[in-house]
Amino acid sequence: MPKEGKIYLQELVNAIICKPDAFRIQLDDGKYIFGIGVKDQRVNDYYAVSAIYDTIVDIDRKIKYAFSQAVMCDLPETLEEYSPFSRPNKQELIAMYHVENMVYRVSILWDLLAQLCNSIFHTGLEVKKIHYNRYFNQFSSGNNVIEIAQEVKIYLSEKENTKADVNPWPGNHAFLNEFRNQMTHRISPSLTTMSSFGFSLCPPTMYVLHRVTEDYYKVSYFLCQLINNFLLDYKDWMPFGCENMDGDKIER
Repeated sequence: MPKEGKIYLQELVNAIICKPDAFRIQLDDGKYIFGIGVKDQRVNDYYAVSAIYDTIVDIDRKIKYAFSQAVMCDLPETLEEYSPFSRPNKQELIAMYHVENMVYRVSILWDLLAQLCNSIFHTGLEVKKIHYNRYFNQFSSGNNVIEIAQEVKIYLSEKENTKADVNPWPGNHAFLNEFRNQMTHRISPSLTTMSSFGFSLCPPTMYVLHRVTEDYYKVSYFLCQLINNFLLDYKDWMPFGCENMDGDKIER
């Protein structure tokens, strides 16, 4: 039987741990190296990944806050009380506000995953033109295959199967991609509407929370894998002890 409910989702969220100081190079007086300007690829790579990671930490903090607020609401964990044609009560409205916040911010993590791959594997795409779906499609086949891109592509391509008796639910990302697109471009998916403009049935808030939490866990798994491997490669790296290095240290 697949696990369900708030306890299972809380376990997933608790397993995602970001360390804000993971890239900090500390100085003796408690300050740290914020950045450095040198013509050295490894230094540039380090601080590019560090900058992306700082954003990941910030987004992760906000996702966890939204999750904590959503699960505090009195949400039914079964479909017994669910009626898509009933007006949502105050608790459901508050919870859905935070769940929709999670949906948007988890999608940002997927873009940051593509940005990380672009920096670490030197795929050379312009930062402003990277979109995760196109990126992982491009580098999951052909002559420039990246192994993790293949893994990500398989996950992104999963088809929805609401009858599957497993965790995580298959097709989480496909569902959330459509949910987010509907939020952005069409009728709000958190409202039931029927008109010439479109038809939409409001899903149970716990259902969306379940799917976005599992998707959050999955993208965090890929991010953790990339970052841990990158830091392992820099484990014995001491760039600032080199006397012949040019450039000014910036302390903060």
